[in-house]
Amino acid sequence: MKNFLLFIIIVLVSSCSTNLSNKDNFIFTSDLPADEFVKESGKVLINQQYGFTEIIADSAKINDTLIIAVHGYDSRGYEWITSIISLAEKYNNTYFYRYNWEQCPKNVGKSLANSIDSLLIVRPNYNTIKIFGHSYGGLVVTFAGASLNNQIKTEIHTIAAPLAGYPRILNKCDLKFNDDNKIVYPNWDSNITHWQWRTQKNQDGAFRDLDFDPQDINFDNGKVIVLPETMNGQRLGHNWSITWVIDNYLSE
Repeated sequence: MKNFLLFIIIVLVSSCSTNLSNKDNFIFTSDLPADEFVKESGKVLINQQYGFTEIIADSAKINDTLIIAVHGYDSRGYEWITSIISLAEKYNNTYFYRYNWEQCPKNVGKSLANSIDSLLIVRPNYNTIKIFGHSYGGLVVTFAGASLNNQIKTEIHTIAAPLAGYPRILNKCDLKFNDDNKIVYPNWDSNITHWQWRTQKNQDGAFRDLDFDPQDINFDNGKVIVLPETMNGQRLGHNWSITWVIDNYLSE
């Protein structure tokens, strides 16, 4: 009988721990070392459960802004490490959003928007939301913008994102296209602004072999910034574009 009761207690404790972990998933920046350890840190980041993982740093001082970083297709996580640390060191509410990249971006975008709205119920005191989506994640965050159900000032930033369309997306997803064969996105509310940070196609390993630039699409009242060819004397390509954008954005 005592052994049975002990077993029940262990099960209950284990269940409670799991629920708490699922509810409050977080990583300290000190657990994501960069430099020679960046690939291993990337594995830690990208192996998180689907949904939000909060990235926590001791130095963060801005409390009224919600930061969300969204990875791309088949991401290995390492491309986000230095940037997610930089964001977390400045903003006290920084989250990495993990999703199933085998799903279509429109569906993932709705799930992201619902997750943001749910987070705002628990933590309602934000003045601004800033969402950064890289590559395939750029489509996700752009679709998410039309599904958000709040009036908070929101910036959507897409980095090296094939927003016009990409063969892999054309083949598997039920998306609308205009006469120029570019994806049609729903309209956003007036509280949302959209920034495109485009790589130069011939420098981007994900796009340079295509016969068109999948980043070439314009939105009403949107902003477009074209990245330089190099950064610190090296080619500024698909993954490194995140570092350039976040570093320059934070320096403004």
